[in-house]
Amino acid sequence: MSVKSKPRPYHSNLRDAQSAQTRERILMAAKRFLETDDFEKLTLRRIAELADVSAPTVYAHFPTMDDLSRAFFFWLKPHIGTDLALPALDAFASIPAQVYPRYAAQGRLLRNLMNTPAWDRLRRDDWAAKQDGWTAAIRKSLPGLAPRQIERAAIALAAFSTPSVWRWLLDITGCSEAEAELIAQWAMEALAASLQRDPSGLGPKEPKHPTPATRKQGASS
Repeated sequence: MSVKSKPRPYHSNLRDAQSAQTRERILMAAKRFLETDDFEKLTLRRIAELADVSAPTVYAHFPTMDDLSRAFFFWLKPHIGTDLALPALDAFASIPAQVYPRYAAQGRLLRNLMNTPAWDRLRRDDWAAKQDGWTAAIRKSLPGLAPRQIERAAIALAAFSTPSVWRWLLDITGCSEAEAELIAQWAMEALAASLQRDPSGLGPKEPKHPTPATRKQGASS
């Protein structure tokens, strides 16, 4: 008597590919909408219309608008370069050359997204996740710095890699794209050099824990 083998679970690569294409289609529809309108005006049903898919299809990929917002933000990161690995501290000045042209390519979208509550919230959450990367790169080059000095240095250096500063240089000061990139490169190089030379402007180092010998000296004085 032959024993029938259990049927293997069916896995369709085609189905996965179709699902990925549908997801991309929805996110591209969101991008077209957000180039001219705000997150707050976007709904899942509106996205279904723009993507030419059914509302249940959108809900299957993104059950809530928060899910869509987060997915769109992380989908956008490789397009604008904010997911690139950080170089060593000495090479931080190379970052604007990598990301500013990408910002320019998505300029219409970025300008419309900036300073909206949803964008600010997503950027704030993203910084909390990315801060460790910046501080780790600085700590690796300058292990003698105090944690608070490193945190403040990371904030100062990271600022010149952001779409916000890129936009300020172009739209507020009137710099050309080449000038904006040059200024950001110079600023990051100058900040890195200053940090290596004298970080005291970022606050004093935390006091070290007293050794038994210093405690004894303090008690006898």
